[in-house]
Amino acid sequence: MKLHQQYLLLHRHYGHHTEHELTLADLAELLNCTHRNTLTIVKKMVAHDWIRWVSQRGRGRRSSLTLLVPADQIAAEYMMQAMNRRELQEAAEQVSAFSSSTIMQDHLNQWLLGYSGHHTEAGTNNEQIDTLRLPLRQQLHALDPLFINLLAESFVTSHVFDGLVQRGEQGEILPCLAHTWDVSADRKTWIFYLRKGITFHDGQLLTAYDIVHTFERLQSTDRRTLYRDVSKQILSIEAVDSLTVCFQLKNPHELFLSFLTTSRAAIVPSPGTNEHKMKHSSDVHGMQKPVGTGPFKVTAWDDHLCRLEAFSSYFQGRAHMDRVDILQIPWSASAKMDDSQDIETPFFHLVHNPSSSAGADWTQISAGVMVHKLLTCNTQKTGPLNDPEVRAHLQSCLAGMYRDDGHADDSEVVETDFSAVNTKKVQVYSEGFSDISISSVSSSPISLHIATIPQYRRDAKNLASILEQCGFSCTVRTATMEQFKGNLRLESDLILFSLIRDRDEELRRYDLYSTLSEHLEDSARITIHEILQTIVASPIAADRTSELDRIEQFLVDQNLLFHLSEKPVETAYLPSVRGLSFNSQGWVNLRHIWFPSDVRASQFD
Repeated sequence: MKLHQQYLLLHRHYGHHTEHELTLADLAELLNCTHRNTLTIVKKMVAHDWIRWVSQRGRGRRSSLTLLVPADQIAAEYMMQAMNRRELQEAAEQVSAFSSSTIMQDHLNQWLLGYSGHHTEAGTNNEQIDTLRLPLRQQLHALDPLFINLLAESFVTSHVFDGLVQRGEQGEILPCLAHTWDVSADRKTWIFYLRKGITFHDGQLLTAYDIVHTFERLQSTDRRTLYRDVSKQILSIEAVDSLTVCFQLKNPHELFLSFLTTSRAAIVPSPGTNEHKMKHSSDVHGMQKPVGTGPFKVTAWDDHLCRLEAFSSYFQGRAHMDRVDILQIPWSASAKMDDSQDIETPFFHLVHNPSSSAGADWTQISAGVMVHKLLTCNTQKTGPLNDPEVRAHLQSCLAGMYRDDGHADDSEVVETDFSAVNTKKVQVYSEGFSDISISSVSSSPISLHIATIPQYRRDAKNLASILEQCGFSCTVRTATMEQFKGNLRLESDLILFSLIRDRDEELRRYDLYSTLSEHLEDSARITIHEILQTIVASPIAADRTSELDRIEQFLVDQNLLFHLSEKPVETAYLPSVRGLSFNSQGWVNLRHIWFPSDVRASQFD
């Protein structure tokens, strides 16, 4: 047993700064070692100034033991040693046990500052290997496009898989696995022509049969996947030949091509030669080491580390970075932590360069992504919110509830069928509430159930607290992603979530309003569905945007949707970073990132 662990065992048994009378035999029994080893351990701890030990000679004589160092300080040191040895499970156990400790968090953050960023090492043939290290405060539960929920998972899969088409930096749709495509005059037949010679990471050639398999797999799933309403418009998909695939849609759908750029439509290999690499089951982990055609291949993935290595045969050009190590440490953000700490950025320092001076200036850049926190009413359920007056009173209570301080969102980002994300902690304050009394609507408190997911629990409780000041009686219900996508929303009165407005904004808003309509009373649902049908039939983007705005205005006017806050998502980076660009969701595109050597860069300082 290591010295740190032995001290923590003593601390659990005896406590801090209290003097205890005991024999060496008592200590030996507790530490499960011999008297001689126990004496050695005591001497080491005394030398470290961890304990004070006043020995009394003679068998059975009781000595005095005082523990001088807080347990979290020893645990932090132990965690640092484990992290340096890459013994991540042991480090995780210490962080989990002392998750509320400021000392623990400070030590962890300092270690991560040195760990993260660009590192260079020599390979087996003395070649230069450039590694980008990204500490991640989320667990990557899935890397199969069918099973991902978190945007961090989508970020990783976007570098492992490709789609038939992709978005450019200005939001335009460009060729990817398909070099071109045709669409029929009635907009229901789409034919895509694949590039020749594209291979998966295992060396297998990409063919039209992989495209067919990908979408048949998506069509057959019972999961409520993002953009499901669009994917369900596919009537059939056929491999015309090995490099040509034909989609037949049930009806024209002008968001179909946009859907093909998303992570949900990423192409996975078909069974057969690749069958041993796939898990065809309900296992949420999907592919343990996913096989795609993207610029990086997954070479290692467990509960703590996901390693991406450049795919040298990538058809759009090899990545500059040789390796990306994503260290998953969700155990550093426990539910035990206080409100000021429980919401954290997915990435600590996305492109931090530890060789730069501590005083180096960071540059903030916006990827053009906004996060909107929203609240919606469930009027499909029979209850108080069926009454327009109650909803109007609710709106007056919410006015001024959140103060938008304009800071960048640094939250955990979640991808549900609401395109949900958890926004940065917002300031709640009492000024600006309406003087309308609840008695004007009801003679007794109105009971409301608020539904959300665990990442939003604190925000939902803040909301409940404010509404209770206005005379409502609120209960907060949280559930897992999959439960939230199911009946939880339909059984609640209010649903708290957020919307990401990025380059997929049109799709996200369409998916939001389509899903939101499921918990609206019949007349409102019919109104929204009619407008949605107009949207998918319109080939002009400006017209579609106008109609999406019409839905939003309708929901706001009817007090069915409430905007709570709006924040930009920004990325901080150092001047040494080159090739910075963003994907459609506002994440840095790792394929283009590179770092000049200190020698070359210094010549231009």
